[in-house]
Amino acid sequence: MRINPTKLLLLIGLGLAFVSCEQNQKFVDQPNLQWRTAKIKYLGDSADNRRVIDLTVYFTDGDGDIGREDLNGSNDTCILSDYASFLERFDLFIYYYEKVNGQFRQIPPSDSCLPFHNILPNLSPIGQNKTLEGDITTPFDYSNYPLNTTDSIKFELQLIDIAGNKSTRISSPAIGI
Repeated sequence: MRINPTKLLLLIGLGLAFVSCEQNQKFVDQPNLQWRTAKIKYLGDSADNRRVIDLTVYFTDGDGDIGREDLNGSNDTCILSDYASFLERFDLFIYYYEKVNGQFRQIPPSDSCLPFHNILPNLSPIGQNKTLEGDITTPFDYSNYPLNTTDSIKFELQLIDIAGNKSTRISSPAIGI
């Protein structure tokens, strides 16, 4: 059986068109995080102890609903009786640990109304392909830490998207200080 070259080219063209219309990558709707780096930076002179640690994580999200539309929402005030609603405004949760007596212990923020967590801007892409991936770098103000005598710290991070899907909580390696 002989195949018509015109039909063969048409079939190949249709096949290529079909493949090129597929999304390059498919991620699940639940955000995913992977640890990247932590870089300690001094603000001004290193003698004045004003430090920031830039935490960088790689993220993916299949439905692309990361961040907030309105960064000046109605939950801007911290009322301890309604603390759960206050926490709903955050989407990147950061937990800080210090190594004390050979064990890492979670250290809460000095003021519960000023948590370590962050609010991300709306990263939702416009268009048909809603998948998101990239790096998020967020500063952690390290000026008033460590609270204990320690030689290392670590962080745990979790990302929650607009739909309420949570990434697994990831941990940084021990960071020498």
